[in-house]
Amino acid sequence: GRGRRGRSWLNTDGALMMSICRDVSSFAPNDLPLISIASALGVHDALSELLPCCVIKWPNDIICVDSTAPEKLCGILTELVFSPNSSPFAVIGIGLNANCAAVPSGLLMNASSLKIKLGRDVDTEMLKKRIASAVLGRLKELSCGISPIDEYSRRCATLGSLCCASDLSGRIFAEGIASRLLSDGRLVISAAEADGSVRETIIDASDVSIRKKRV
Repeated sequence: GRGRRGRSWLNTDGALMMSICRDVSSFAPNDLPLISIASALGVHDALSELLPCCVIKWPNDIICVDSTAPEKLCGILTELVFSPNSSPFAVIGIGLNANCAAVPSGLLMNASSLKIKLGRDVDTEMLKKRIASAVLGRLKELSCGISPIDEYSRRCATLGSLCCASDLSGRIFAEGIASRLLSDGRLVISAAEADGSVRETIIDASDVSIRKKRV
C-alpha cells in the first residue's frame, strides 16, 4: 500500500488492506480538507469497540496507548481525484494490523496488532464492513456540513502532548505542546519563548511525533 509522503505500507501476513471510494461532489469546498479527519474518526469509531485503549494520532493514524510507548495499529491515506470526465471522489486507503502475530521492528514508530492486543484473531470480514459503515457515516455527516473537529479533538492523543514536527529530511522545525486544531484540521504547536510570549506554528503536512503523552 501507499503511505503518506511517498512511503509504503508493508502488507504483513494478517493485515487488513482496504480502500473506500466516495463521491465528494456534494461537499462544500472548505470541507474537502476535513475528509481525512472524518475518515480517521470513522475508523476509530469501529476499532474502539474492540479496543478501547486506541486513540487517534494526528492526522490519520490509529495508535494503542496501553503500553509505555504508543504503538501504531492503523494508517489511513486519503486522496482526492479530480477528472474532467467524472465527479470528484475521495479514495480512503486503510492499512490495519489485524491478525498479525508479529510486526516488523525498525519502523517509523512502534507497531502492534489487534491480535496481539486482544490475544485472539478478529473477524476481518465483519471488521471491514464495520469500518466501511463508520467511515461512510462520518463522511455523510461532513457532506451535511457537520464538522468532525470537536469529536476528533476529544479522541486525539496528539493534542495536549509534547510533540515535535519534522520535514522530509528529518529536520525538526517545531517543538512544543500540540494545543489545538484549526477548523480545516491543521495542527497548532505552541511553544513558550524566553520573553514570556507564545510562538505558534501551524502544521499542515509533516511528521509529528509524540514525545510525551497528553498532559
